[in-house]
Amino acid sequence: MKSAYQVLGVPGNATAADIEEAVERARAFYTPQKMAEDPRFAEQLSEVNDAHKVLRDPESRQAHDRKLARQASSPPSRPAPYTATVVERESGMPRALVIIGLLAITLFAGGAYVQHRRQAAQAEIAAKQLEAARQQAIAEAESRQAAEQESREKARREADQLAQDRAFRRESDAAIARAQNLQARQDSLNAQQRAAELREEQRKERELRADEQRRINESQRRVAADRQRIRELCYVNYRRYDC
Repeated sequence: MKSAYQVLGVPGNATAADIEEAVERARAFYTPQKMAEDPRFAEQLSEVNDAHKVLRDPESRQAHDRKLARQASSPPSRPAPYTATVVERESGMPRALVIIGLLAITLFAGGAYVQHRRQAAQAEIAAKQLEAARQQAIAEAESRQAAEQESREKARREADQLAQDRAFRRESDAAIARAQNLQARQDSLNAQQRAAELREEQRKERELRADEQRRINESQRRVAADRQRIRELCYVNYRRYDC
């Protein structure tokens, strides 16, 4: 019969934390899918639960340890060398029957020993399976953590790239807006300058026309004055105005 320690794959001095960890590994290993595929897994999980019930309670664990100690202290039964017993001598029982009985006892003891070794081997295999399941669970957890870390790193890089793109677009839009504003101010200044130049040209043109008109008027006044003096001289000299 396997001990509770053999079922869980832990040593006899295992702590409560070691026992709970072994139980968790076993329960993680014996998934409902596996138990549905092979009923033996359900039986093994039941053994794990029974062993857990024994070892998690201090009193039941002490009783279990005492039972194991008694089994370890009692030497395995070996068939005693054949000697003719009083019953055989008095009853005249054939020696062959005695030998057959002894052989049966020997075979029974050997079968019990083989069964014990088989159970120990099964316990060792179960412990190795639990350890393999634990290592696989650790590897899967590490793989998941690595994948999650890579996913977070990728998301961070994408977020950084997106933030950089947005910042670049904002800077580009701001630069374009500044250029447009500068161009608009330049166009406004150019328009104001052209308007001022046009006003100045118009003013100069008006002044030129006014000067021209003044010169014409002045010329006309001089011509009129000259004509008036000629008429006056004609009258003085010839007593007429049109000489």
